[in-house]
Amino acid sequence: MSTQYYCVVVLPHPPKNASFFFSFLTLHSQFSSQPLIPLGCIGTAYFLVSGIKSFSDRDPVKSQKMMRNRVMAQFATIMVFVGYMGMDNFDLRLAPMYQDAKKVEEMLKEEGAQGEGK
Repeated sequence: MSTQYYCVVVLPHPPKNASFFFSFLTLHSQFSSQPLIPLGCIGTAYFLVSGIKSFSDRDPVKSQKMMRNRVMAQFATIMVFVGYMGMDNFDLRLAPMYQDAKKVEEMLKEEGAQGEGK
């Protein structure tokens, strides 16, 4: 049997930027669990800014190349996002809802049998 210990820090007054701090913690946990999405966003932003800069410098070949790379980076980011969503919902069981319902029925039968035995 494992023992879990919890540490609670009590602050006398909440900090003035508490909402910013908690939103930063939420962002940090999301970035640490799905690190490829922010990297894809940064790559997309880089190609966008570089494409706009080369467009303003009147270099159509480089601008076109950067915009193509931006579209590819956006596509890759969306595919990574869909992949993360799929990994969360991926289940190799056959008929998972049926199996879950059967498991619940068995648990209820066991609880009923235990309740009658008392």
